[in-house]
Amino acid sequence: MPADPRPGQPCAPRDDVARRPVNGRAAGPTAHLNAPVRSLKMLELQIAAGATEVYLALRPPAHVPVSFDALPARRDGEPTHVISTAMLGELVSLAHGAGLTVHFCADAPVVAAEHEDAWRAHVEHGLAAGADTVVIGCLAACAWLSGRTDVPLVAGTPMGVSTVGFATYLRDVHGVRRVVLPHTLTLDEVATFCALQNLQIETPVQTGAGLDCTRCRLPDTPGIGLGCRAGYTGTRGEDTTVELGAFLDGASDCALCDVPTLIDLGVDALQIPGRESPNLRQNAKITQMYRRAINGHAAGQAITDVIEAIDRVELTWQMGWLPRLCDQQRCRFRDTPQQRAYV
Repeated sequence: MPADPRPGQPCAPRDDVARRPVNGRAAGPTAHLNAPVRSLKMLELQIAAGATEVYLALRPPAHVPVSFDALPARRDGEPTHVISTAMLGELVSLAHGAGLTVHFCADAPVVAAEHEDAWRAHVEHGLAAGADTVVIGCLAACAWLSGRTDVPLVAGTPMGVSTVGFATYLRDVHGVRRVVLPHTLTLDEVATFCALQNLQIETPVQTGAGLDCTRCRLPDTPGIGLGCRAGYTGTRGEDTTVELGAFLDGASDCALCDVPTLIDLGVDALQIPGRESPNLRQNAKITQMYRRAINGHAAGQAITDVIEAIDRVELTWQMGWLPRLCDQQRCRFRDTPQQRAYV
């Protein structure tokens, strides 16, 4: 394992991870970039930033008290859903007009039996709007949809596909066409998934949602926290406050330096987080950074040269990215204190 990245500097490229043919072909020169969308403005910005895919979710019906995807209706005070079926149709149409693939999120980790009919109707709204895939998050959803639609199924992160055997089962039994890998995997583990035939592999990048996103079951509750970086606290005795945030926040966010390795391993898509982003331009800027890394690799540029060029022209790099990510060793696939925090 290479040494930890030095604070204040981007990581060196990884040379110790084997590149290999993927899905019966040589490792490709590029990867798709899957970005979040919840509004027309957000879609416009993501298209301009270089996304080639988008994922979105629809607000659940009024009589259903839970979300039918992996996020609540609001997170950090911001909405996460497309507000109506009419808006959903418009977003899908505009995305297709720009040549983008659209993923419809119905990836709740649990759907109660009494909500099955409403969930099915919810998915039908996504299909009627023209979504290219349905992202699912539990085995019950596989059973409800397998063989009942020609639209490809994507196993989202709530499905928790952490083994090759599980991925193979979903592919062979339920016809899943793509798996979104959990946040916990190393590059070597990613490579084992990429070696599978007839299955696309997507991995989250730039995520701040913890090493095992959505599985902590910690609530979005005022005064308690948001489950990831909200600074959870406990008490020891009557007067001693114990900070728990460092333990819970096992996230390692930035994967920019490892984009070339991910592409060479055969990862089909990189997923940008942020359907709940309060700053749409900043979220699109993250997409743009990864687009530059992908394009640079396709053009034969070293990632260090790509980052050097970003450093020259982007205030975002010096003012936000470098101090928040490089200085803090928040390297997604590297041996860092954050990765070691995973239990």
